[in-house]
Amino acid sequence: MDTPVIIMPLSSFDVSAAAEIIASSTLWQRYGTDYDRAYVILMEALKEERTIYSARIFEQMAGFIWFDLWGTFYHSGYIRWIAVHPDFQGKGVGKILMQFAEDKIFQKGPNVFLLVSDFNTKAQIFYQKIGYKKVGELKDYYKKGITELIYRKSKEPITP
Repeated sequence: MDTPVIIMPLSSFDVSAAAEIIASSTLWQRYGTDYDRAYVILMEALKEERTIYSARIFEQMAGFIWFDLWGTFYHSGYIRWIAVHPDFQGKGVGKILMQFAEDKIFQKGPNVFLLVSDFNTKAQIFYQKIGYKKVGELKDYYKKGITELIYRKSKEPITP
């Protein structure tokens, strides 16, 4: 991306814009996460001092990422949410956010895990392109009828 992307901690002032990104996505709508629900979840996460960063381009929120440094088995990091504003999708913002989170996580542990919906093939391709491997699945984990695919990326290459 030619335009500089500024990564900074998400503030309570940014939650409305982040909730708008979620609300505009058919993916999140399928899970029943509308603006109000996303707003409440993100505000609670900030109160709990969760690790959430925003990507800004010319003062506009281009996306955000929420991750835990020890979110998986207290040994590896976990990407909880990543969302990119529709105007910035396909322009490298998601990759920049993922690289930022991975850099932080790999300072603490050897792996990054995430879940991706079985129907979200676009995201699956994205994660595979940046080095994630499918390592499992959880049927009906969050919502009945949807299988969550477990993806993992390691500091060191994963041997078959």
